[in-house]
Amino acid sequence: MSKQMTSCMAWHWLRNVRSVGLTFTLMGALFPGHVLRAAEPTPFNSSPSNAIIASLEYQETDYSVVNWGVSLTTQTVPFKNEPAVATGKTVRGVLNFGGNPSNAIAFVWQRGVGKLFLDLNRNQDLTDDAAGVFSVRGTKLGSYQSFAGVHLPLSTTGGNDQVLVDINFWDYGSRPNCSLAVRSFWQGQVTLSGRDWQVGIVQNVLNQVGPFENGQLLLRPWERRSQAFTAYGDAPDAFPFTRKVFVDSHAYQLEPITNAQNGANQLALRFTEQSVALGELKVTGKFIQRLVLPGGMYLVLLDQPAGIVKIPTGSYNQPIVRLEQNGTAAFCNPNQTPNSRRFSVDDKTPAVLNVGGPLTNSVNVSRHGEDLRLDYRLVGVGGETYQMANENRSHPPEFAIEKGDKQIASGKFEFG
Repeated sequence: MSKQMTSCMAWHWLRNVRSVGLTFTLMGALFPGHVLRAAEPTPFNSSPSNAIIASLEYQETDYSVVNWGVSLTTQTVPFKNEPAVATGKTVRGVLNFGGNPSNAIAFVWQRGVGKLFLDLNRNQDLTDDAAGVFSVRGTKLGSYQSFAGVHLPLSTTGGNDQVLVDINFWDYGSRPNCSLAVRSFWQGQVTLSGRDWQVGIVQNVLNQVGPFENGQLLLRPWERRSQAFTAYGDAPDAFPFTRKVFVDSHAYQLEPITNAQNGANQLALRFTEQSVALGELKVTGKFIQRLVLPGGMYLVLLDQPAGIVKIPTGSYNQPIVRLEQNGTAAFCNPNQTPNSRRFSVDDKTPAVLNVGGPLTNSVNVSRHGEDLRLDYRLVGVGGETYQMANENRSHPPEFAIEKGDKQIASGKFEFG
């Protein structure tokens, strides 16, 4: 009456399981306090002799690093100088970001012709910014329109910056909305204990006093620098900025360094190694490419941990996990993991952390009146939920329900 679940993607790191009456085919947050607030940046010329400094350079990407919603204020009264009137609906107002009213930028969105005008020099004249005129990406002039390659000038306590974004507008009748897809960050190279690392800062353009405040810290092996990354809350490569990190068996204190030259920011990070008490942690799962442990005194980054590792003593939150095997990757989604809880590491008894592969296809079945609800989950050794890095949503998981030797129902799962 039961059948074996199979995977159409032949990953030897996924194990098959049996589920009564069901057959289907697999096709396919958390940081509590690591945000830097009101930082006092260190001058470039102030560094102790044992410090390691990583100079950062502005970098642009062809992919979105992070997406943020933007507060906008609309108005019906035209600006003093506007572009020529166009057919269709026109939305005008001010984009509010940068943590400073002086960073607000006036805009005119001519939805009917797919044009966006930005007051980049902030003089309330929407006709004299040659670099502030953009055409909609694609040919569709619908309620949602995207404008690519916008360089936003920002003023911070450290100097003048710019951020490359794609601006997305949508207007379905009630009120217009806007979001930014950020495509730039600051990056550099640092050698820690003989190993090269890519280090970077993704600036928060929505609430930005300086280049580091409320931003995201990127830290990963140098050889992975060409791979795309994201800076969302459950990302394993970039995370809310913290002054304390534990990486490659060493603890470091991080200090932001800024220097304004000709009004523009120069950024760097100073790494100073620290002495900390360590305890043992036994990681039971396999195929772990990166394990991130938030919530403790140090943000712990473990690359390819196997067996017992030593980390700073303390209490940690549910980890962020990325599995990788033969070019296929899966991410743990802590928000969907049942019974998420903190765990502690001390210097007496090794702690045990059950996360990682092999992964198991699983379905939760619940009754809703005369209906059965089937919820698919891909779970690790500790019951944590995973999601494939590159899902093929055109071929969703399928299921079949049988009574004896007779199939009585079948269907496909929907994403969501």
